[in-house]
Amino acid sequence: MATKRLPDDLQNRRKKAVPILIVLYALTMFLQAQIDPRVRELRSGEQGLESTSGGLGGEFLLLPLLGFREAAAGLLWVRCDEFFHSGDYDAILPLVRLITWLDPHAENVFITGAWHLAYNFTDSTERSDRRYIVPSQELLKEGVRNNPRIPDINFELGWQNYDKVKDYSAAAAAFTAAINTRAWKGSDDFPYGAPLKTHHILAHTYAKQGRIPEAIAEWRRALARSAEQLARDPRNFTYISLNAAEKNNIKELFQRYHDRYTDHDHEKSVNPTKYPFVIAPPKGSNIPKPWDVNLHVKFEAPRPKVFKMSGTMNIADGARLEVRISDWDYDARDMKRRDVVSKEILQKFKVEEDQTILMDTASVRKNRFEKELDMSKDPRMYSFAADTYKVIFTFNIRTTSPHIQDRHGYSGEGLMDVKEHIVLDRHIDLLGTKMIEGQDGEGPVWDGKSVPWLIDGKGVYGQPARLVRVTYKLSRKQLLGLEPITNKDVVPNDAL
Repeated sequence: MATKRLPDDLQNRRKKAVPILIVLYALTMFLQAQIDPRVRELRSGEQGLESTSGGLGGEFLLLPLLGFREAAAGLLWVRCDEFFHSGDYDAILPLVRLITWLDPHAENVFITGAWHLAYNFTDSTERSDRRYIVPSQELLKEGVRNNPRIPDINFELGWQNYDKVKDYSAAAAAFTAAINTRAWKGSDDFPYGAPLKTHHILAHTYAKQGRIPEAIAEWRRALARSAEQLARDPRNFTYISLNAAEKNNIKELFQRYHDRYTDHDHEKSVNPTKYPFVIAPPKGSNIPKPWDVNLHVKFEAPRPKVFKMSGTMNIADGARLEVRISDWDYDARDMKRRDVVSKEILQKFKVEEDQTILMDTASVRKNRFEKELDMSKDPRMYSFAADTYKVIFTFNIRTTSPHIQDRHGYSGEGLMDVKEHIVLDRHIDLLGTKMIEGQDGEGPVWDGKSVPWLIDGKGVYGQPARLVRVTYKLSRKQLLGLEPITNKDVVPNDAL
């Protein structure tokens, strides 16, 4: 078949048009850079579509060159919102991944996508699928790398560690990074990098770690900032309320310190004794000593993959006993110890489908607790593919209510157990401030005044958390109800 030849004049016009189009395209790129003076700073170091596409189609790689990347991402996010409202959560994951590749600076997608991964995948009784915590955290970390000047993503990373993971050292690091973000001129928080609430939650995080001097110091930084705002606008009710709350929190921290760790300045409604409350004698005794929790646990499998936990615990109402049922080697794959994250997790939010992990709590009432854990209705979430499992019951004073900490301390200094279920968590990131002698802490005791409490310019952390823990080692047959579970299956707790 003969090739059709265009007229010579048309071919000449096309040849002349090509360089004109190239010049216009270059001019467009130059003008776009002038329109957005921050574009170079935003683009620097980003992990975008080209570096992480992992087999994505060529038509999508063309979008950034045509200038349609953000527009395409926006349209996909509208579609994603429809899936949110319809409850089609599985369809959201690939869209979130694609949108963050197309627009690495869509901070709301990183934040919402990570929240979706950590909170929206649940079993039939609304327990979160803990397997999605790792990809959720990795998505936020990617968002931070691509958006180092936006504090919101670091705040979300901190909140997830504070609320969901209970990793307060990781939470403190993320909140601190948010506060240290360099502010944009003209932003609502300028000249500060993050909202005042970030100082507040960081102070609460330090208190959860048992690092009270740091908590007080952070409340004072927040107080100075709210006082500055109040001076500019003295009738602003928000600033008035925040300023009053900060003063109250500082006063409360000092009061709790005296009630729990000293023999003077007690609040009679909290500690009516003449002793530090962490070693105050129980009723009917005059011998100061830590409180005997006397934990007894019974774990049964009345039906396959259905478990009953029950027992007694000598502690105030409102305490919650945590339970974790997992593959025996779960710790080796735990996100806190993960040094390398697979490309599948980053690119597809791929979880380990054969991994079984459940976390829940049982509330103590009148020294008793009881709860049924039904894992039989969600085989996709609980595969029970392993041969050996670990069932751990833990009471962690760091995550409990303030009224229970009033009796037993920030780090469980006032806890003991005659059955020797106490475990000391000496991980350096989890050490609190030593506030009383003789309760397993190392180094100097805080003087109750110096804020922050430093030696040679460094924070002094020498108090390990005292955890009450019971560990079972069980076979798959036992969890399927084919073999009995007895006290002989209780094994020594792991060293922390």
